[in-house]
Amino acid sequence: MTDWNLTRTQSASRLLELIVMRLISEALHVAAALGVADLLASGPQSAEQLAKATGANAQSLRRVLRALVGFGVFAQDSADRFLLAPMGELLRRDVEGSLCAAALFFGGEWGARVDALFLPAVQSGESAGQILSGGRTWIDWLQSDPELNKVFNSMMTAFSTLHFAGVLEAYDFSECTRLVDVGGGHGWIIAEILKRNPRMRGVLFDLPHAIEGGRRTIEQAGLADRCEVASGDFFVSVPDGADLYLLSRVIHDWNDDKAVAILKVVRAAVAPQGRLMLLETMLQSSIPPFYPLLSDLNMLVRTGGCERTEAEYRSLYRAAGFELTRAIATAAPTGTTIIEGCPR
Repeated sequence: MTDWNLTRTQSASRLLELIVMRLISEALHVAAALGVADLLASGPQSAEQLAKATGANAQSLRRVLRALVGFGVFAQDSADRFLLAPMGELLRRDVEGSLCAAALFFGGEWGARVDALFLPAVQSGESAGQILSGGRTWIDWLQSDPELNKVFNSMMTAFSTLHFAGVLEAYDFSECTRLVDVGGGHGWIIAEILKRNPRMRGVLFDLPHAIEGGRRTIEQAGLADRCEVASGDFFVSVPDGADLYLLSRVIHDWNDDKAVAILKVVRAAVAPQGRLMLLETMLQSSIPPFYPLLSDLNMLVRTGGCERTEAEYRSLYRAAGFELTRAIATAAPTGTTIIEGCPR
């Protein structure tokens, strides 16, 4: 909850912090790019030891890490050595739900190219992805840089873990016999659902560039006999006849017209008694946690999409031929809401 009862001095202090807060994102990018959290996984180390291992300047690295200590990412012991705090653990590359790829993606040169287009995006209504791709889409921009696309896919796999937290506890999938995960990326979410529901069969559906990673995930999970991996364009068609269509963090990437177009394609494919399920970060009518608001700005700049309220999702559903039946909050740190609908 925001404290509106600040003195002028306190207000100036808070505003100055917000103005320069992007430097913390850059400090996290530096720590991720140098692999500091991975080095600290084996135990505390001094700035000099870390600088030697990473090829960085010891004094400069100490200042970066000191700032991140102040924000609870790392800690310092009495011998002036740095160690991992709980948040810092999530900067390790090899832990479940790692946010290392997110720190790499949103900071550094890639992040700066997008952030520099924030004002033009607000002025023009185009996203940075459209501007950088020459008027096409943010997906075209991503795919134009193989290394950027690789980091993005790693980030989205990690986000799947965080975004899906609590979903299996909040929703009963047992009545579903055939699930289509539309835009399911590398398949982590559908694999988790199928493992929990052994009588269910599934289809992982995404663009051709994601298929290799998706097939690998399904095979490693031992689900190749129960889950088909298919590619295509969800603006054109999706596999038909399933009784549940899942779209996780897909609709927020697009403006209302494009979102309705995608949902209409799903409406044409869903079984008569089937259901639609979106997993999205939902904006609340009261003063919400900060992440949904920041995620909404991220969508504005990078993709041209947005986060939405329940009322706004209800309008999208009706425009596409669905009725929103339930909105179920979860324990996910991303504020995931299960938005269920059925054909009208």
